[in-house]
Amino acid sequence: MANTFIATGNLHPALRAVAQWNPVSAVVQAVRVHFGSISPALASPRAWPLRDPVAASLGWAVLILAVCVPLAVWRYRKVVSR
Repeated sequence: MANTFIATGNLHPALRAVAQWNPVSAVVQAVRVHFGSISPALASPRAWPLRDPVAASLGWAVLILAVCVPLAVWRYRKVVSR
C-alpha cells in the first residue's frame, strides 16, 4: 500500500497510516517534489515522510541497509563455513 497510484486521503485511516509511512510512498513523493509534479491545489500532507520525503527516503535506505547487511553477512559466513 503506497501513494504511488492512489490518493491517501480517500483511504481508511488505518490503511492511510500504512500508506503514508511506506518507504515507497516517501520515494514517490521525493520524485514528485524534485520533478515539480505536485499540484499547489492539493493540501499539504500531515505525515512526516510525505512532508520531508528526501530525508525520509534516505532514512529508510539507511535503516534497511542497517538491518539487511548484517543479516546477509551472517548468512554468508554460515553458508561458507560448511
